[in-house]
Amino acid sequence: MTIRHLDSLLRADTVICVGDSAEPALRQMLDNLRAQPALRLVRTDAALAGWPPGTQRSCALIADPALADARLIARLGERGCHALLWPHSQAPEQTLLAETRRQGLRLLGPRSGGVIHPAAGLNAASFPCAPSEGGLALIAQSQSIAAAALDWATGRHLGFSWVAISGAEADVDVADLLDYAALDPHTRGVVLQLSHLRGGRKFMSAARACARLKPVVVLQTQPAARIGLGPDPVRSTAFARAGMVECENLPGLFDALAALHRLPALQSPQALVVGNGAGICTLGVDALARQGIGPLALDETLRAQLPRHRQAGGALDFGSAPATVLAKALFQLLADPRLPALLLIHSPATGSSHSELAELISQRPDPRLLTVWLGLDSVMPARNRCAQAGLATFTSADAAARALRYRWEYHRRRELLTQTPPPQHLPEADPEALRRQLQARALAGPAALSTAELAQLLASYGLPAAQPGASPRLEVGIASHPELGLHLQATRPGGITAYGFAPLDALLAGRLLDRAGVPPEDEARPALATALVQLAQLLVDQPWLSALGLRLCVDGEHASWLTQSGHATLCATPPGERQRLALAPWPGELSGRIEASNGRRYRVRAVRPADEPALIRLLQKLDAEEVRMRFFAYIRHFSHAMGARMTQIDYDREMSLVLVPEGSDPDEVMAIATLVADPDGRHAEFGLLVHHDHAQCGLGRALLQRLLDHAWQRGIGQVYGVVLSENTPMLKAAQKLGFHRRAEPEEPGCVRVEINAPA
Repeated sequence: MTIRHLDSLLRADTVICVGDSAEPALRQMLDNLRAQPALRLVRTDAALAGWPPGTQRSCALIADPALADARLIARLGERGCHALLWPHSQAPEQTLLAETRRQGLRLLGPRSGGVIHPAAGLNAASFPCAPSEGGLALIAQSQSIAAAALDWATGRHLGFSWVAISGAEADVDVADLLDYAALDPHTRGVVLQLSHLRGGRKFMSAARACARLKPVVVLQTQPAARIGLGPDPVRSTAFARAGMVECENLPGLFDALAALHRLPALQSPQALVVGNGAGICTLGVDALARQGIGPLALDETLRAQLPRHRQAGGALDFGSAPATVLAKALFQLLADPRLPALLLIHSPATGSSHSELAELISQRPDPRLLTVWLGLDSVMPARNRCAQAGLATFTSADAAARALRYRWEYHRRRELLTQTPPPQHLPEADPEALRRQLQARALAGPAALSTAELAQLLASYGLPAAQPGASPRLEVGIASHPELGLHLQATRPGGITAYGFAPLDALLAGRLLDRAGVPPEDEARPALATALVQLAQLLVDQPWLSALGLRLCVDGEHASWLTQSGHATLCATPPGERQRLALAPWPGELSGRIEASNGRRYRVRAVRPADEPALIRLLQKLDAEEVRMRFFAYIRHFSHAMGARMTQIDYDREMSLVLVPEGSDPDEVMAIATLVADPDGRHAEFGLLVHHDHAQCGLGRALLQRLLDHAWQRGIGQVYGVVLSENTPMLKAAQKLGFHRRAEPEEPGCVRVEINAPA
């Protein structure tokens, strides 16, 4: 299960309270529910008997766990209840959990602090504050951190689309909630706190899907084993790979709330600092620099139009100018649409009233304006006035700079993650044969490979042994993380360790070398990057491998390894792929050949990120009607963003097969067929495109059949497509494969074709 029935939890219009409690947090939860007159509150047990079945969006709050048993869950399920709040520290009995699964109920908890949905009028949480409506979703595992965040946000007039505290996560977890946030049209950004990952692969898939659509910032708190050691660097690497921005601490989480709620997207890492004193101006510039945000060079023509001021370390110092003069200058600066952000730092100097200036700028609020009111005694009215007007206000220049960095990092990270890697043709190993050899070797023991065995394995992946006397350039390894499975480690001699997840391409390997401190100008980088890609493929291909350590050398354009320091360990019982790999690897098993009805042969395989240029070329070769038939619109320009969206996919959620004619350029694409599953994995929508030079010979039908085979193997219950009524070839192909037609009322001029999985 993923987002199924989460509406019943997060937007419940009926809450069934099972029992009562004198425990303070639960009393607060019950008081919050009673304070909502629009919400129907149903008390069990007698009231449940007369409650009509089929009620929409109903949730049960288990106030007294002694009253909850499998019989109660069955009765709730029969009445159409689909969600269960379990706020208690002790987990439900396994028999009760089994019955919730059988009835299709989603359970939030144990140790859940509840849920809040301001727009739906639902406050089933254990906090005394009632947050207002807004565009942020808050997902937390910790009640105490959620309480602090809510209190901070309420005091600054920041609202939420919804709040969910997942606790110990016996069923609903942060991955499910990220999936819900990704599809929720009222959620513009997500603030996430987590202390544990219930399933690394599931989390990474949901995090990538959500961060692709909207900004996600995350604060990790540590399990007991890591207290005092700081953030887990492997987790931090996973967050970055998913496209999320990590907060360093709780104040950083507060800054992230303000950044996502108040600030627009930052398209460049620059900001203009304005203050009423040279000292605070330079402090502001320094704060920005520490966060990687540079000062903005102001146009001289605009500078000449401003009231009297002077430059101070790249900032504009207006000294003791009256509030009216300073406000006028701010409005002049903000009138330029090219200004990315303006940081105002104001000191309560003589003749410079916080309150007067705050009142003036609040009358014409601009989301690009960040305010910092220095001091203690006189700042609260100014901060409150700015917050009420919707302006971002911070306690220090460092906090404001950190908020800008969060906004910029999300923009930059999305750009990095959608860059197109170059095609890379590596030595082709025989993974199946090597897998059988390693399996036999692991079962025979001992666990450690000999130097000769390791040399044979690495040579199969293009990594030879180094010549005597070679100097090591990089220490690399494969290790296991308890939540995220196997990962790569890279360390320069005497340097820091960087982490990465398989699979890798040339771009990702280069970023791993950046984090390890290998400078861009180092001539060894290309060879080291290729070696990292090869080792990542080894990690993907060979489940019997549990650990590896090598010292890499570089001789010209090729990397090699020092035999005297290499070691590898096998495991007798390898974990499943989803436990071993945090990211879905490229599915090579889907590769094959197709012969068209005209006798021409094609190679079919899953799409790769490096296919983007070939896909763009295919789209540009189509005539206008072909484009309309596939995309339901005339498209003249096919952008990098569109190509990246179609080629950089999560193979756990979608699949795209491309077709390459045999005997032609192996990087040319003549057809693409796509299958996108919903987060529940119950339904999937297909799309199909074949270039007109290769159409009308059965290729589309053959590709669609392969997608169906893949869908049934993955357990998807129904595959459907929305087809233009005049697209006769597509409708005929679907009919021959057993699809049924029905009307599509929400899409005029279209037909829905669907087929259910074989019984």
